[in-house]
Amino acid sequence: MNDLLSVKPEVGQEQAADFVEHPHVFLCGPASSGKTTAALLRLQHILSSDLESYTSRALILVPQRSLAEPYQSMLRQLSLPVSQQVSVQTMSSLVRRMINLFWPLIASHQVFRYPFEQPRFLTLETAQYYMAQIVDPLLDRGHFATITLTRNRLFSQLLDNLNKSAIVGFPHTELAARLSSAWTGDQAQLAVYRDVQTAVSAFRSLCLENNLLDFSLQVELFRDILWQNATFQKYLQTQYQHLIYDNAEEDPPYVHDFVGSLIPNLRTSLVIMDEGAGLRSFLGADPKSAAALATKALKQLHFDENYVSTPAVNAVIDRTQSGNTQRLPFPLVSEALIVPPNKPRFFPDLLHAVSQDIADLIHNGTPPDQIVVLSPFLSDPLVFELSRRLSKAGIPTQTLRPSLALKSNPIIQTILTLAAISHPDWQQPPDLNQTQLALSSAIPRLDHLRARLLLESSAPFLPEAPLPPVDNLQQTLKDRISSDMLGQYEKLRLWLDFVDQDEPLDYFISRLFSELLTQPGYGFAGSQEAGETTARLIQSYQKFKSPLSIDPNANASFIGGEFYRSLSQGLLSALFLPDEELTKETGVLIAPVLTFLMQNRTAKYQFWLNLGSKGWYERLEQPLTHPYVLSRQWHQGTKWTTEDELALSRHNLERTLLGLMRRCSGQIILCNSEYSETGAEDKGLLLTWAQNLFRSAIREEQNG
Repeated sequence: MNDLLSVKPEVGQEQAADFVEHPHVFLCGPASSGKTTAALLRLQHILSSDLESYTSRALILVPQRSLAEPYQSMLRQLSLPVSQQVSVQTMSSLVRRMINLFWPLIASHQVFRYPFEQPRFLTLETAQYYMAQIVDPLLDRGHFATITLTRNRLFSQLLDNLNKSAIVGFPHTELAARLSSAWTGDQAQLAVYRDVQTAVSAFRSLCLENNLLDFSLQVELFRDILWQNATFQKYLQTQYQHLIYDNAEEDPPYVHDFVGSLIPNLRTSLVIMDEGAGLRSFLGADPKSAAALATKALKQLHFDENYVSTPAVNAVIDRTQSGNTQRLPFPLVSEALIVPPNKPRFFPDLLHAVSQDIADLIHNGTPPDQIVVLSPFLSDPLVFELSRRLSKAGIPTQTLRPSLALKSNPIIQTILTLAAISHPDWQQPPDLNQTQLALSSAIPRLDHLRARLLLESSAPFLPEAPLPPVDNLQQTLKDRISSDMLGQYEKLRLWLDFVDQDEPLDYFISRLFSELLTQPGYGFAGSQEAGETTARLIQSYQKFKSPLSIDPNANASFIGGEFYRSLSQGLLSALFLPDEELTKETGVLIAPVLTFLMQNRTAKYQFWLNLGSKGWYERLEQPLTHPYVLSRQWHQGTKWTTEDELALSRHNLERTLLGLMRRCSGQIILCNSEYSETGAEDKGLLLTWAQNLFRSAIREEQNG
């Protein structure tokens, strides 16, 4: 094996693309140094080879679907024969596909109570639903008494513990012991860890009793049964002859173990790793484990040039990297990082200034899709206010909020409220405010005030019978509402009254959308957004329904009611927005920092908001788990101290800053107000970094 070889990207790309001369390559380098371009060249060479011996199938492996877009884009332009099929997969999708294909083999190991029944795959959301069946009785008995978390966060942290045990490779029965061994605080926390162990063990038993496969169990079945099987190994060898594994640093250790065992049986392999990344470490990403794959390569290449950033930004990058104390002239700092001359006092004033700056950039010729607005977290007021201001100026926007709750979307709120009204057997009637908002959304000309008066007109609002007939309305109210609006209201009320309670919810939603809400005069008429959002709601329900529908006792009404209850409690959080759709929209991008980084996009102008927030670097409060203690790199029994926490925060900040700057082809605008979005005077590490950078540059400028 050759030593790590630093090369110019244009030279290294040709070497990495030459799969005949260099069949097994490990390629590393910073973001935007041309690594994925090299991989695309290699794939082109493989697919265009005239050598019959190389005409075979390839596997493109990425940690997240959004990172597969460059490969998908290239493949869409090709018409490949069957012998040259390219499979683009995440490890999660590959694992599920293999479990489905080899289920009889897994069943023969008698892992489940009913091994020869079909598996019931769980999404994160449906796994939370089943975890609730375990944890709710525990809460009633006083478990987790010292924990103040929302139910969905409690459930997700419990599931995260199971996931960590699977992807790192230790038994889930050791979770409490591992967490307890690193704890240095109040001893009462040890009881919480015992509760964690009780809950996850009971959840695993529930899964084994009912053929439920959450993510952790899928990984364990793949790792412990399929991976070890000779028939499966032979299948993989015939199925894939070429491998391109991009962004390996964002995957957990079990993926690296799998790839490492796969490489010796492949004709060619290219493993790509971003230096200074591992952005998903809180989800189990392990850059050190990824780096070990270099030992499987016959040639190692290193790209060290950045194709995207300007010289000024690159100078700040060099200064930001750990241990670098080189002088940085003030003109370079002020060219790379823009500090607006006037510092607003309040956050709404800051958003006004940001929207003005964006409008000026676009007026001067900058395309909207070359501008991004970034914050550690996106609150509803931030998104609404900034989008409203930009829309008013005729500027399109695109918002990425992967964790946005379904129930937070007003279109979905309208549909679900109408569904609850028409399904009294769910015994979950909407309140007055929900019903009022749904009516105003379904019938746009019916404003909030008239909708409320209408609901309260015949009697005090009754949740069990929320929509009074028009005939029961007082004449004084009828005089205030046009006959057209009353007709639309009565048509809606009658439609909801005659719903079959046994009709599956996805059918109900589809009919409600097409037969009523998209008709002239109703709220969704002519709205593409409403159509797309409704389709995603139906998809969400179908994902939820799939594991429940096998149960003979779960009829359509029960499943619909459980779906509505889960949404109301926040257990179903994802909009199931396909990653490939995120790249199709154009406009100024408003996104959380990590979401933007994992899209692997570049932009000319980056606006950084909430500079004083600790969200730029601090890990979220996770009293039931600890992603770093449960990693393969942590020495079991070592205590996690405040020094470890501070070191992690500094590492996270440096990694985030470098990732953002390497994806900036122009300038970064530092946006700060005296009082933050939360009304506090925040002074976090990012603000300190920026202030120290400018002070140092000014001091050096003054000293000549």
